[in-house]
Amino acid sequence: MGKHPVAAGTLVGWIEISITFPLEFIKRQLQLQQQASALARNAPVVFTSPLHCAAHTVRTRGVRGLYTGFAPFIVFAGPRSAIRFFAFEQLSAASRRAGVEARNHAASDTACGFGAGLCEAALAQTPNQAISTKMLHDASPAGSQRYRSFVHATRSIYAEHGFWRGFFCGLEPAVIKGAATNCIRFPTFGAIKRSMQRRDGADPAAPLPPSQAIVAGGLAGAISAVVTQPIDTVMAQAQGLESAKFRNTFACARDIVRAGGVRALYFGLSTRTARVFCEVGLQFSLYEQISPWLDRALG
Repeated sequence: MGKHPVAAGTLVGWIEISITFPLEFIKRQLQLQQQASALARNAPVVFTSPLHCAAHTVRTRGVRGLYTGFAPFIVFAGPRSAIRFFAFEQLSAASRRAGVEARNHAASDTACGFGAGLCEAALAQTPNQAISTKMLHDASPAGSQRYRSFVHATRSIYAEHGFWRGFFCGLEPAVIKGAATNCIRFPTFGAIKRSMQRRDGADPAAPLPPSQAIVAGGLAGAISAVVTQPIDTVMAQAQGLESAKFRNTFACARDIVRAGGVRALYFGLSTRTARVFCEVGLQFSLYEQISPWLDRALG
């Protein structure tokens, strides 16, 4: 994909999250409205749809309210994207050297995507979302609105929960989700890309045109969002303000289903699907365009 995956991945991550974060905010607010949550049961407002959530937030907090919890994402979005693409590049190179990619391209992409997802989730995604989810939960109708900023939230979380429980709560579902989503996204994007290039008679080594890359990446992202939605919902609860009440990931999932049924695992699905379609479509499209430019600029 390129000679500078870290630089390209960082730029892509920053651009993408700046555009799509309001959808992340709305999705998380809907996911945190669980009957298993004492905070949610006592909330003065219950969001009935994504539009209701957006309208209420803008009316009570202004447009800036849709960017509550944005700071952790902008801090970690670059490293997350850089880790994801760098790990995928390194694993893909190892696969080519071993001759695996030549024998089975799809299997190689799947395995490399799985490994890239593990790296991203363990090193960047978990602390990113642990801080952001608590900030979003605090800003919800059920929260106390006590976090004044990203720095204040980080200090408060550390003081109350410590390093591991504060910033790495929900590590198990985060790692499972990260591995599963990338395991789906990379091979799906690769398959769609190769199909488009065969149809158009294009050079397999050339990047897709932006419009095609957005469609290919968006479809890959949307499929991964639907498949992994239950894991994402469990992760949201395991990283929220009530994270300490859950002994482990299984206990968290059990409490959600026991209180709200299986459908509770799919709260926020439509918003997440839309957000991930835009997220992954932009990431792959931007990466395909930025990576060659950086190769020319940096050598």
